[in-house]
Amino acid sequence: MIYTGFDSADYPGDTKMQSIWDNTELRWCGFYLGLTSAWHPHFPKLQDIGWGVAPIYTGKNPGSHKLQAIHNKHAGHPAALFNALWDNGALVDGNEAADQARAANIPLNTILYFDVENAVPDADWLAYYRGWSRAVTDRNYRVGLYTRREHASWLMGKLMGRDSLTRPFDICVPNIWIARYNRANPNGGSIPSKDFLAEPLPAPDPKSVYSSASVWQHIGNFGLKWTDDSGRNHTFAPVDFDSSTYPDPGLGFLSTIT
Repeated sequence: MIYTGFDSADYPGDTKMQSIWDNTELRWCGFYLGLTSAWHPHFPKLQDIGWGVAPIYTGKNPGSHKLQAIHNKHAGHPAALFNALWDNGALVDGNEAADQARAANIPLNTILYFDVENAVPDADWLAYYRGWSRAVTDRNYRVGLYTRREHASWLMGKLMGRDSLTRPFDICVPNIWIARYNRANPNGGSIPSKDFLAEPLPAPDPKSVYSSASVWQHIGNFGLKWTDDSGRNHTFAPVDFDSSTYPDPGLGFLSTIT
């Protein structure tokens, strides 16, 4: 079964979230972490309504100024470079992600999805992400990755390949959320043709998306429209429309256990 959802940087408001739940087939939502996020105070209310919630963490992207500074400092010393990147992911951003989740009252064992869509992962970012995922796991959350299919395939190959032997016990295999786009309005940046959907339907196409994913973005930056029981029309924009094989992508397979 496929469960439809949406994500947006903006929070629609508690009243609209109740109305969307009551009058559409959407059953889960992305939830951007951070004390300054519009979503931050609203997790308890979303739970009360019944929404599944997929927390999204925005950390350092490949090529970021901070990761580049770490690279420059340790250039020529591969082991020191790996450890510095790993430590930054773990001690700084991994702990930050867990702290943000706890501050938002998000329960332990929830999946936190690292958002990396526009930048292409490299070896530096991989070391950083491995540290991030280890810290998140040690803080009793689970890890995910919200990214393009090519990025996911590259990452999984690295995690499960020989490169994993640098620190063989730090591997945390993420739950994958694949980002794909419609041609009308991608989420900024240059998007390769292979990452567009020909027909953005609310169900995954196993021939065109990363086969191990459980969550998919299908349409980026569109408007959500619905009519309530009284016949009043409502809108909210912009949103990305998503789908998942789990009723709650934040809980993953745990949400299938009754």
